[in-house]
Amino acid sequence: MATDDRRAHDRTVVRYACRIRTPDGRVLDGCVENLGVLGALVSTSDLEAALEVSDHVILAVEVPEHGAVEVEGEILRLEQEFAEGDIRRYFAIRFNQSFAMF
Repeated sequence: MATDDRRAHDRTVVRYACRIRTPDGRVLDGCVENLGVLGALVSTSDLEAALEVSDHVILAVEVPEHGAVEVEGEILRLEQEFAEGDIRRYFAIRFNQSFAMF
């Protein structure tokens, strides 16, 4: 997946388990791939959920030593990638407020 050099803040590569609540109330299991003050790149193997750019989601991130941290945001970009025998959906989320860990 390509990186986006237009970010206002740096992102840190992480591998945190997360749950994403979609606009229709569905909850997806996923993984935060990178995380910054105002956004994250999230992946999921769930290809069934109807997600669109500009959808508002709630991201609950399991941060080691801090537990679950919840943040609301908007989907900026959606992509799918096939790697190592797995198809994953990736989406970039811009947070509505600063992420509590930064």
